[in-house]
Amino acid sequence: MFFIGIFGIQNKHRVVKEFYNVVCPNCNRLSRIELIETYNYFHFFFIPLFRWNFKYYLKARCCNSLYEVDKDYFHELLKSDTIDFNRVRSVYSNPNICPNCGGFINPGFSFCPHCGQRLY
Repeated sequence: MFFIGIFGIQNKHRVVKEFYNVVCPNCNRLSRIELIETYNYFHFFFIPLFRWNFKYYLKARCCNSLYEVDKDYFHELLKSDTIDFNRVRSVYSNPNICPNCGGFINPGFSFCPHCGQRLY
């Protein structure tokens, strides 16, 4: 009898929940926010045996801003329909979005071409 063992470590992310009609704190647009769970797992013959390194994020669909969520608040969000952005930490915000009007801008601009706001 010949036995071949296939095993490995991979990471996975999945969208757990979606929030609709939420105002994005980065670009001030009405958008959809996704609650994402990421983790690493060990698999044997493509069957996951155990998982670790769980992290949770909120991702805005309008400007791809990313916010890190604590584990306790993640479980609260699963039962809630609203998001408190004071309880999350910003990980990534798109620099090509005007903070005043939410228009797409060239990173080299000093002023927004849509509203005239001075940029950074």
